[in-house]
Amino acid sequence: MSKRYSDFQFRDGDFFVFGKETAGLPKALLDANAETGIRIPMTDKVRSLNLANSAAIVIYEALRQNDFPVS
Repeated sequence: MSKRYSDFQFRDGDFFVFGKETAGLPKALLDANAETGIRIPMTDKVRSLNLANSAAIVIYEALRQNDFPVS
């Protein structure tokens, strides 16, 4: 996965799959979805982002790109 979450074009109807903090997503799932997989870039000075923070970053960007729709 080389596409940053901020470079991905989110659309209505998209959904997200997040892996476990300790293991991430299974390699088979990542390989099968290489075209739509995204990443959150990090420096080598940061150990990791927890799942809640990762979800918040990606979901907020998707909402922002779609003008914060109200349901």
